[in-house]
Amino acid sequence: MPPKQYMGLILLILFWGSAFPIIKITLQFMSPFIIALIRVTVGGTLLFLVVRKLAYGVKESISALLNIGIFLVLLNLGIQYSANPGLASTLIYTQPVFVLILSRLVLKERINLLQVLGIVLAFTGVIASVGLSNFDLGSVIALLGGLTWAVGTIYYRVYLRDRDVLALNAYMSLFSGLFLAPVSLVEPRFTPNLEGIGLALLVSVTAQALGFILWFNAVKSIGPVRASTIVLLVPVSSYLFSYLLLGEIPTLEEAVGSAVTLFGIFLTFIPGINTRKLS
Repeated sequence: MPPKQYMGLILLILFWGSAFPIIKITLQFMSPFIIALIRVTVGGTLLFLVVRKLAYGVKESISALLNIGIFLVLLNLGIQYSANPGLASTLIYTQPVFVLILSRLVLKERINLLQVLGIVLAFTGVIASVGLSNFDLGSVIALLGGLTWAVGTIYYRVYLRDRDVLALNAYMSLFSGLFLAPVSLVEPRFTPNLEGIGLALLVSVTAQALGFILWFNAVKSIGPVRASTIVLLVPVSSYLFSYLLLGEIPTLEEAVGSAVTLFGIFLTFIPGINTRKLS
């Protein structure tokens, strides 16, 4: 892989990983709904300026709600109610496991024994990270975020896989703004502050606009499986930035459980011995 592609992947991991603690800081100045609204409006506008076109329609709008609108609300709420943004990141990145389960249940796709083991390990790691007695609201919301992202991924695979991905994401981001604008009235908290506005704009540019461009470049150059495997480093990056920006040090349970979860997710990408397909 050329050095340029390595650099793009490193930037992607840094952008998406740093977004979690940055959002945690930004929540001091505005509600999770306002952060999501700013992110999709600014990010979607920048994506549109790059591609100069939109892929729109009813199916695209449904995908926008699942993959961006509702997902970002759950992501921000998960960060708000989680003690450590790195843990929220790990729980949200259970998305590939949910994709695998839904692919088996809904699309009747084959899964292999390693993938089954990966599913078991991933959820074992989640329980170890949070603990059954400490499974708080933030953990539940973050897992719901991973599930919503997975449902959106399945929907995209079934109905939209032939679309121009950047034009589609530009539209989905902008359309999500129409959904988030009235939703933000639920908690219209906004403190006019240069730091808060600056951080919200930073996430909009790095995580939403540049992040998606780098992500789809990675998918195009090395394939979706390898790219998805590499971005499992995002929760690791998130833990690192949570320490650097917030001074949050993961507990032993969080560190070990998150490692087990990420290893389980990694196993879901490995081809192996297929189980029988159900009729």
